[in-house]
Amino acid sequence: MEEQKEKKKKGKKGFMDVLGGNILLREKFSKQFPFMVYVTLLLMAIITNTYIAEGKIRELTQTARKLNDLQVEYVQVKSAIMEASKQSVLAKKLAGTGLKEATEPLKRIEVEQSQNQEEP
Repeated sequence: MEEQKEKKKKGKKGFMDVLGGNILLREKFSKQFPFMVYVTLLLMAIITNTYIAEGKIRELTQTARKLNDLQVEYVQVKSAIMEASKQSVLAKKLAGTGLKEATEPLKRIEVEQSQNQEEP
């Protein structure tokens, strides 16, 4: 029984030391203080790194969505251009202007140089 009462007193005393600030005056605490500061700085660095990483992930997700939207728009525009540049569509659009589609294949015209002409 007495042991339990002593443990409770020690527990209460330890809690009161923390609240009262007496724990800061102990020699063990002063020896461990630099290590505690080091651990605290490491934890702050880890938390900062996590926030930065989450921001980068959000930025990458937004960029991926924009890229997907631009790819869809590219395919739509390319399809519209291909449709508009078909020979049959162009013939219908130009029917009222008087321009007609060529029915004969293109011919190549070759000009022979005469021997009388001087080469520059």
